[in-house]
Amino acid sequence: MKMNRFQNGSIEKAKEMGAVQRLAATTPARVRGDATTQCETPVRVTGRRRPAPTAEPVTTVAAKIDVGFGNTLFIRGEGEGLSWDKGQPLSWKEGSTWVWSRRRGTEQVTFKLLVNDQLWCRGENFQVAPGRQVEVVPAF
Repeated sequence: MKMNRFQNGSIEKAKEMGAVQRLAATTPARVRGDATTQCETPVRVTGRRRPAPTAEPVTTVAAKIDVGFGNTLFIRGEGEGLSWDKGQPLSWKEGSTWVWSRRRGTEQVTFKLLVNDQLWCRGENFQVAPGRQVEVVPAF
């Protein structure tokens, strides 16, 4: 059976014999000289600058409802690419939260929610202003 140096006690024997010396802790600057002059990175200057990204307004609909295992919540309506004829699926988040959002955020959205793009929620149409977030609790 092979033993490594820790198991056979060779480190301990070396300590007793004075063969193991501790190294002084040094910083990289002391070892290599002045680190600021050695490690400088040249700055590249280009003729064009990119404009800072502007935050686009996001229109968000969050629905708090449990639609049951295997079911999906859909949205139909007008504005921001929605249609009354075919729904778009919402993304499931944690718990019973479903979210739909669009980055353009330039049009008012009028919408209704559907389970599996077939069963319409009861009540009036919901609305959300452009670039705003609305949280709804639909009833089916």
